Amino acid sequence: MATTTVEPKARKRRRKTRTKNISSLPAIAASDFKASQIDLTPGKEHVICPDCRTWTPITGVLRTPVLVPHHTTPYHSRTATPRRCPSSNRRITLNTTVDAWQMELAERVEASASVASRRPTKVLPKPKTGMAPAASQLKPAPLSAEQIHQALRQHQQQCLACQGEVKNRDGQLLPCPDGERLAVTFLRLHRQEPKRQAVREFFARERRRFDRQYAEAAPAKRASEWATVLPKVKDADTRRSQLPAGTRPTEARSVPLTPGDEKTFDQRQAELGRQYAARKASTTVA
Repeated sequence: MATTTVEPKARKRRRKTRTKNISSLPAIAASDFKASQIDLTPGKEHVICPDCRTWTPITGVLRTPVLVPHHTTPYHSRTATPRRCPSSNRRITLNTTVDAWQMELAERVEASASVASRRPTKVLPKPKTGMAPAASQLKPAPLSAEQIHQALRQHQQQCLACQGEVKNRDGQLLPCPDGERLAVTFLRLHRQEPKRQAVREFFARERRRFDRQYAEAAPAKRASEWATVLPKVKDADTRRSQLPAGTRPTEARSVPLTPGDEKTFDQRQAELGRQYAARKASTTVA
């Protein structure tokens, strides 16, 4: 007769660790926490542990609310030697309703947003820029044939059309408008260079002639100007030398030419000399 065998079946374990141990520490009240330090959402009750300052779930909300046993370090940062927080299984009194907590949390969020909007932004100093000249004050820099020649050579080294490597569909070489414009400008300036040089030399000669005439006429002009103001100067000197009517002013004291105490004066000069030598030596070493 065949015998039936019954396979052993594992006992169903509880999903949460349940304990009747209660911490001997005094109970904490939910009203002592700020709205941002506690979460009373139904089914997700959490609070910041007053000892380890980590978010800790609250269990037994319908009976005896206590803090879930936890370590002093967060769960995501495991350590080799974890340490149990002393506030594990600590009782908490939920003396705040969910509606009151949500209202306080909304007020805090609104207040923080208003404060952030009133907070002044950082003022960045604007760079000091000079005033741009008017269009009538702009002076274009004169171009020379040598500058255009250098620009043309640089363009020919970089342009494929100027090097004869760009062709159209028919196989014909394509011209380069930029190269043609630079070449025409170079030829025009090269043709006008003698005339421009003559004009520059003419203005230079006129400037030297004007400076020479001004230097020659300066002494005569200065003598005529001095002769014009000489009577007024003599009249002012005459009136300054005359004494007003009345009591004659007393004579001022004469300025001493020798020190009163030569010993003290020599000591002071020696001290100043030593200070000057020490200051010069420190400057040389630095």
